[in-house]
Amino acid sequence: MKELKRIAAIHDISGLGKCSLTVALPVISASGVECSCIPTALLSTHTGGFTGYTFRDLSDELLPIAGHWKREGIVFDGIYSGYLASAEQGRMLESVIDILADERTKIIVDPVMADNGEYYCNHGREMCLAFRRLCARADIITPNVTEAALLTDNEYFEGPHDDEYIDRLFRGLEKYCSGIIAITSIRSKSGMVGVAALNTRTGERYVAERPVSPGVFYGTGDLFASAFAALTIRGAGLSDAIGTALSLVGDSIDRTVRRGTPRKLGVDFEGALPNYVNAVGRLFNEKTQ
Repeated sequence: MKELKRIAAIHDISGLGKCSLTVALPVISASGVECSCIPTALLSTHTGGFTGYTFRDLSDELLPIAGHWKREGIVFDGIYSGYLASAEQGRMLESVIDILADERTKIIVDPVMADNGEYYCNHGREMCLAFRRLCARADIITPNVTEAALLTDNEYFEGPHDDEYIDRLFRGLEKYCSGIIAITSIRSKSGMVGVAALNTRTGERYVAERPVSPGVFYGTGDLFASAFAALTIRGAGLSDAIGTALSLVGDSIDRTVRRGTPRKLGVDFEGALPNYVNAVGRLFNEKTQ
């Protein structure tokens, strides 16, 4: 059998609320990719819907962890980053990439800093500039509409997002990323939400959507980006990777709605993983035991 592909996931650990590493690790593993983790921060919960959460910046650990892995001779097929504790940590991440990446390593950046037209708590313009630098190092970026607008100095609006607006975001993001751009939370028409993607090297474009479920669902961006990153590292094409990842997100949201799970606790992706694993198996023609 072929050796497993390996991703270094560089995100925070939010102990409660199912986002960041607590999503990335199981989803990447379910995708058939080995997941190694570098935590950027430790929080008691994610920052949406909770108050009084604890926060510890783990910047001092990033370079020592990367250095240890380098000395051990570990090779990575992908480096996938998400939430950062500070703009300064973005510069550290650039150094981590220099340490761990070789010519075959794909860099995936999810510029986690904002949603619904606003920056997250403790994030602002400096974080945006840090993510611009990281996007310039990336083969794949996965901003939501808010993040895409901030990165490109465009006005954010809720939608529906017409072709001209999406094209404007793509043109702006192409200044920073010369690979695959996948913009999440696109609403091209009323009642639908999804992903618009562009491979800047080939010109290939793809849009996938699903019906909107009312309300806020925390962690779905991490869910999509983790699956999309892993599937792409395994060699899935743009449409297959987006379609399969978006189906996982949609199934997880549907389960959350049916159960009435409190939204701040995250989506019920656990029960959606078996179908996702089967979909991955079909995608790569794997035999099940």
